[in-house]
Amino acid sequence: MIENEGRTLPMADPEYALIRAIAEGDHQAFERLVKRYQNPLCNFVYRYVGDRGTAEDITQEVFMRVYRSASRFFPKARVSSWLFKIALNLSLNELKRRQRQRLDEMVVHDEQGYRSADAASLPATPGHASEEEIMATLDKLSGKQRAALLLRVNEGLSYREIGETLGLSVQSVEALIFRARRQLRASMRRKG
Repeated sequence: MIENEGRTLPMADPEYALIRAIAEGDHQAFERLVKRYQNPLCNFVYRYVGDRGTAEDITQEVFMRVYRSASRFFPKARVSSWLFKIALNLSLNELKRRQRQRLDEMVVHDEQGYRSADAASLPATPGHASEEEIMATLDKLSGKQRAALLLRVNEGLSYREIGETLGLSVQSVEALIFRARRQLRASMRRKG
């Protein structure tokens, strides 16, 4: 436990010192934080939203928000959990925006009447069939299942850290990951 402005912090996360330094205007501390988390965050977001360019944009937005809000940061969890939570929230917003856009596109009128903007009309990326299958299978998971599984498998977060990120108990995280893996296995068996 450490003290901060009369409040007791739940843990002594060494990365909290980076956030305090960023809040005091230390650009090198910000660069260290970016260097440490840029790839893990971008990979997490990419696997969540399925588009590398969007993932890079969201990752940049995560760091912009951290920079702007570092002075107001009060750790209730690890810094990494805070970063992944921001990334998850921005990713969810992006998926909602895409869903609204797809609904709008479904009612676009052209010379032949109404057209549907379904995924089958999009060009396939050559040489990425297995990755596309994995992404398609991940898309079938609920948002929290997908987030929990990606944070565990790709980012190596503990169940406790995932719980902090998603606002869930450790038991709930265990159940989400169990159901996600079971659903993925079943889906892959149907394809194979």
